[in-house]
Amino acid sequence: MSEASYALVFQGNILAGFERAHVMQRFGELFGLTAADVERIFDHPRVVLKRNLSQQAALAYLNRLADIGMAVSLDTQRAAASGTEPASMAAAPADAADAPPAAAPLATPAPVAEAATGRRDLPFEFHGRGGEFFRIWIVNILLTILTLGIYSAWAKVRTQRYFYGNARLDGASFEYLADPLKIFKGRMIAFGLLLVYMLADRFVPLLGFALMLAFLGIFPWVVVRGLSFRNHNSAYRGVRFAFAGELREAYKVFLLWPLLGLVSFGLLFPYAVFRQQRYIIGNTRYGAQSFAFGAGAANFYWVFVAVIGTSFAGGLVLALTGWVLPLATPLVMVAFYLALFALFNVMMTNLRFNNTTLGEHALRADYGVGSYAMLMLTNTLAVVLTLGLFYPWAKVRNARYAAGHIGLVAEGELDAFAAAQREEVSALGGEIGDVFDVDMGI
Repeated sequence: MSEASYALVFQGNILAGFERAHVMQRFGELFGLTAADVERIFDHPRVVLKRNLSQQAALAYLNRLADIGMAVSLDTQRAAASGTEPASMAAAPADAADAPPAAAPLATPAPVAEAATGRRDLPFEFHGRGGEFFRIWIVNILLTILTLGIYSAWAKVRTQRYFYGNARLDGASFEYLADPLKIFKGRMIAFGLLLVYMLADRFVPLLGFALMLAFLGIFPWVVVRGLSFRNHNSAYRGVRFAFAGELREAYKVFLLWPLLGLVSFGLLFPYAVFRQQRYIIGNTRYGAQSFAFGAGAANFYWVFVAVIGTSFAGGLVLALTGWVLPLATPLVMVAFYLALFALFNVMMTNLRFNNTTLGEHALRADYGVGSYAMLMLTNTLAVVLTLGLFYPWAKVRNARYAAGHIGLVAEGELDAFAAAQREEVSALGGEIGDVFDVDMGI
């Protein structure tokens, strides 16, 4: 007696909205294949990925592979009722003489509904190492010195690409796509403006003061251009980020509200910070999908209340220490400032990430004051004791800490989400390029 069974057949076709190189990478990562095996499978005109599957198992594999962009078809077979499924993925073409080496076993896929709608807590990962980055860092410094600063733009791109490339989420790395020449042009403009200001301030003080006010007036524009450049040149799964903030609103959040905070003796500073964060996060996009920020102004006031309360407590401890143990006052002061700085950064980081969403996906963060303060303390001591040579290791440790304490609560597969963003951006006619196409160095 026999019953219908199914075989998965792949003929090298990629679903619309996906990039072939990315699909190949994802296929190899999911099923433990070497790059050579993946290339041979994708280059062959017809590959039987797996045989003798039940209808339910075949559909589950079909949906799993479609999620990463592979156009796979099902062939009906006949199999013995008592037969069992093979435990490995043969990856054999129709012509056995041309078959590639046996591939690693295919993990049993999750049920189709769970793969499509399952809620997953995905941690960020960082795989960089201090020794690797030290070699990049020291070469960057030497070439920047030898070229009188010209190489600094290329040094920035090398550094960013190292950290982006070693940051991973759900098995895929981030990308930094900036052109060093555009960064160099932006820095030359910034250097020229700075030189004009310094000369004017020295020889014509009134003109220097006028230029300082002019630079203050264009500060929001510089911030917007910097955010636009950074986001446009950052990508994940082949989809670029973007920044769509209006310049008129930027003048409010970066000039008007800080000035109101100043004249209100600090009472409106938390509100100014709230407006800035809402503006930056709410105008950031991944593809065509905008991020959303759900925190209110009250959350930021609680951060400032905690910092001010800690400041008062630290002042009392410092006064008591100065009275009882005067020699220990410098150490207590350093510890106090370290704790205060750590508290502010931890609370702000957790506040920003825990209130940021991207469609149905939500970011999360669980920075700890104690662990973050210890990281800062050990990094600072090591950099000082090594006369700065520990800096690359400190940068890597910071990145690893951030990755270990930030994650994404994803609804469904990120591959499908990224594919949808590619299609939507394509339908909208693509991204609008930067008007000035330069990075001012911020």
